[in-house]
Amino acid sequence: MMSRLMVALGLGCVGGGLAVEIPSVTIGIDINGEDVEMPLVGAGTWQYNDTTAYESVCKAFNAGYSFVDTAYGYRNQRGVGQAIADCWKGRREDLFVMTKIPGGLQRGEALAAHKRNLFELGLDYVDHLMTHFPADWSVTPNRSSPAMRQEEWLALEEVYRAGEARSIGISHYCPHHIDDILAVATISPSVNQVEYHVGSGDVDGVMEKCKQHNITFMSFSPLCGPCKHNSEDSLINGKLVSGIAQKHGVSGSQVSLRFIVQQALTEGSFVGAVIPKSNNAVHIASNLDVFSFRLSDDEMKTLAAASLPAAEAGDCDVP
Repeated sequence: MMSRLMVALGLGCVGGGLAVEIPSVTIGIDINGEDVEMPLVGAGTWQYNDTTAYESVCKAFNAGYSFVDTAYGYRNQRGVGQAIADCWKGRREDLFVMTKIPGGLQRGEALAAHKRNLFELGLDYVDHLMTHFPADWSVTPNRSSPAMRQEEWLALEEVYRAGEARSIGISHYCPHHIDDILAVATISPSVNQVEYHVGSGDVDGVMEKCKQHNITFMSFSPLCGPCKHNSEDSLINGKLVSGIAQKHGVSGSQVSLRFIVQQALTEGSFVGAVIPKSNNAVHIASNLDVFSFRLSDDEMKTLAAASLPAAEAGDCDVP
């Protein structure tokens, strides 16, 4: 895999709004031999319906975002696709679209699922496609095995070679799931998307595995949206992040996002982007504004040592 050099994207007003420079990381090479560069902050859409996804993605584009994350299973790709059609004013090649297909699919099912992705999004290709889970969500025995993961991965390789995804990856995969893929892969996964935030630690013991195999480790739920926690442990306005935020004149959520982004900006890092979600225009803009300040080494160590809010383990139980 090529160097993970950071590239400043001078995006101008391509999204229809503010001029923003967003660093990116190179995660792979597409079928045409071009670098695939993933911006370090994207707009998340999990749990949004089509209407809310449309509204939030349009607001994100207006704020200067150039990266949107969705999935087959989110059931909001029509809304995301309409937002791209209506609100993205730049070139297609300057927009990064990430989506997913369900886990536990046979070859034909996987190929059909991505065809539906493209139809709902109104696109000819996406910039990154991943299998969403190392099995189906119910972990049905006949859809949860090394053989099933391998069959689905090889289907993703077909999608890549057809030019319908510029890069391919995985989500919720633990070390033994990654080994299953690597045993048959002719194209290495470029991204593994796993829960990671202040307080989570390396919940599934996967970070070193990703580093070993040059797989970009990407956070989902960077603000711990689904977490159950006390208000004082909140990654938006809890005691720890708010105390650090006050020193920098920013918000607690900006500190939480910067904690991950700053790791990605470190030379030799294998950490990738964050995809916070919001339908509030002020929060959307704030979530993107994480490149104007830097956390001290001591602050980074304090945030890394936090054990709350805890992440939810269990992905590694999938056989």
